Amino acid sequence: MRFVVFLDVDGVLNTKTTCARAPSEVYRGVDDERIKILSKTMKECGTEGVVLTSTWKDLKSDDEDYLYLTNALSKHGIKILGKTQESSIGSRGEGIMKYLVNHNDIEEFVILDDQHFDFDDDPKLWENYLDTQGKGIEHSVAASKTPTITAMDFCEVIKKHSR
Repeated sequence: MRFVVFLDVDGVLNTKTTCARAPSEVYRGVDDERIKILSKTMKECGTEGVVLTSTWKDLKSDDEDYLYLTNALSKHGIKILGKTQESSIGSRGEGIMKYLVNHNDIEEFVILDDQHFDFDDDPKLWENYLDTQGKGIEHSVAASKTPTITAMDFCEVIKKHSR
């Protein structure tokens, strides 16, 4: 595993204007076009798969909403490699750091999310964080003024596939 995407779902693969709903109607559904953008970007950048950081990760693997998400991603060839675990709701960065420590074969990564959480507590996370601003993956921008080359490249490829 060399390159992974730490993936939030809400605000990245859907927005407040998304009409689709997950089967339980608790979650907003995901937009197929946004998943296509992610899939094309991941393929072009040589990404292995995604690690869920989203609240969706807390669903059981047989939950109808989790199955809806995994089917939507797999339809476009996106593999879920794992899930982060953090000690509290606002510590998503902590969960990513723990995942990286436990998977030291990850050499490159980007974080796709619409909220900063505690990412700015660690330069490694902040420089790899692409903020979708809650407007979907197509609106991704580097949060840091000094993003990594990996984050800059990934963001450029997102823009290319968003046209």
